[in-house]
Amino acid sequence: MKELLENFFTSCYDFSESEYELKSKYALVNGMLGITILFVFVLTIFLVFYQKYLFALATSTYLLLQIGAIFFLRKSKTNYRIVIPLIPTISILLILIALNMYPLEHVRLLWFFVAIIASFFLGGRRLGFFVTFLSVFSIVFANYYFNMNFNSYTLVLANVIILLGAAILNLYENREEVSKKRLSDMNISLELRVKDEIKKRILMYEESNNKLKKSALELEKQKNSYRELAFYDTLTGLPNRALFYDRLRHSIHKAKRHHTKVAVLFLDLDNFKEINDSLGHYLGDKVLKAVASRLKNKIRKSDSLARIGGDEFTLLLEDFRDVSVVGDIAKNLIDVILEPIYIDNHQLYVSVSIGIGIYPDDGTDASALLKYADAAMYSAKKEGFGLFHFYKKEMTEKSLERLTLETSIRQGLENNEFVVYYQPVMSSSKNKLIGLEALVRWQHPQRGLLAPVHFMEVAESSALIVQLGEYVLRSAAKQFALWYSQELHPDFLAVNLSVKQLHHHTLMPLLSEILESTSFCTSWLELEITEGYTMQKPKEAIKFLKQIRRLGIRLSIDDFGTGFSSLSYLKKLPVNKLKIDRSFIKDIPRHKGDMALVSAIVSMSKSMHLEVVAEGVETQEQRDFLDSIGCDKIQGYYFSKPISANDIEMKYLKK
Repeated sequence: MKELLENFFTSCYDFSESEYELKSKYALVNGMLGITILFVFVLTIFLVFYQKYLFALATSTYLLLQIGAIFFLRKSKTNYRIVIPLIPTISILLILIALNMYPLEHVRLLWFFVAIIASFFLGGRRLGFFVTFLSVFSIVFANYYFNMNFNSYTLVLANVIILLGAAILNLYENREEVSKKRLSDMNISLELRVKDEIKKRILMYEESNNKLKKSALELEKQKNSYRELAFYDTLTGLPNRALFYDRLRHSIHKAKRHHTKVAVLFLDLDNFKEINDSLGHYLGDKVLKAVASRLKNKIRKSDSLARIGGDEFTLLLEDFRDVSVVGDIAKNLIDVILEPIYIDNHQLYVSVSIGIGIYPDDGTDASALLKYADAAMYSAKKEGFGLFHFYKKEMTEKSLERLTLETSIRQGLENNEFVVYYQPVMSSSKNKLIGLEALVRWQHPQRGLLAPVHFMEVAESSALIVQLGEYVLRSAAKQFALWYSQELHPDFLAVNLSVKQLHHHTLMPLLSEILESTSFCTSWLELEITEGYTMQKPKEAIKFLKQIRRLGIRLSIDDFGTGFSSLSYLKKLPVNKLKIDRSFIKDIPRHKGDMALVSAIVSMSKSMHLEVVAEGVETQEQRDFLDSIGCDKIQGYYFSKPISANDIEMKYLKK
């Protein structure tokens, strides 16, 4: 019974939170119908009991309509829109029936107020006004047709009260609508503001997101740029030493797992410095790029090529078991580099020397393989150009000796272990000293006095030759100035300049500083240069040598005949003397070709008004031949080996 009553008085629907207003109206209509049905049902029973059958029939009809309405309402949530207008309309008809049956029971007019109130609350203002005017019309109609005996005052008063009540209800409903409208407007305004704010935030977030993306892209570009700078060569685009070393370590680990071999090829271009010196670094860079391109096109995709500095390249070969394959690859690389290179209307020929280190045959770590390949490359370069050598143990020993010697030379310079010896330059006809050539010796603390043959090659291949050359020039100039101050006159001092000294930017300031600090007269000094220097870049050489000549210093070409001097440039060089290399003197008089060549050099020198000196004279026959062709100035063991300053002083100067 309880459940029946709950279902009767409440709805059978579930409403969401957004359907709160619909739920309220539905519950109110459903409840009013339920209460009305109970009330009319009880009323109908009483009417039947008092034998008022006509009225009971009317209430029964109303009861059936109410029951039909509630069942119609239960069919759909939205059917309340149809049910609500029917309730007050039918109610007014029922009231008219009651007034018709009981015209003097004026209290029944209160039912019109109930209908009006229900209409305003359930159906809104429009239904409320409709029921109000319908009620006023019904009262007037009932008064005239049902004999309710209203006087005019009472009739007007009843209608006025109904109209005032309706007005009050209208104001209440209007206030609610205004509040709802205001609240709706506020909601709409708030929604618009929220939407605008959301749009702004979205735009702001999108802008921030775009900035972040842009920053991320820029950061990625910077990372890539830094990676390029850190791991790639900027000129050729090849991996640099750091990246190659990393790849080599990974390859060694991989080969160790798979029991395969790894080869490191160390490639060095032969005489590339001559291209840079003669044609400039701009064209030299183009040659390096062309070489890198050729090498890259010749190797497999799995191989790794790198430029580790200057004209040095390295190549990593993986996944092979037969070492002969590596030799074939090295030969192919040498052949492809030997092909002519055409750059800016120049046809250039470049060769490459290659050293090869094998894992695990030669070494088991990256540093060792690179070192061994480097040593093998130097071994190949010593035997000639365009060769490759596999590493052998003795190569490392020689490299270690070379490194040890270089360190010893540096320490020797710091400890003043080097001394200057002098070899006389003699006038053969007068048997008289006409000059001295300064030659360096090393007073080694363990090995004794060492000639240049034991250390000069290492010094010249490093920067130490510049420091060593400065020491010789400064010491000899100081000694020469001392001799002249003692009224000793050795005539001139000849000092050799290496190519590295001539290319060094400090040479001219150094010459001026030494001459000034030692009170050395420039006319005493003669600098000896090689043919190779004069022919690397003849125009630049002529220009630079003229600057030296303007200081009052004399110039001579040392070891003349061993280079490839062009007579057209030779006559333009601001030199005073030619020194015939000892290799042309040593076989005289046995070698007729050397005799003819020396005669030609002497004849050419005289025609060009150049002095000529013959080096390496050791026998009387050589002296006699030189005298016969007019070469009066000679230098060699025939007169004296290089000796100390004290011996020169005692033997040649103090007489």
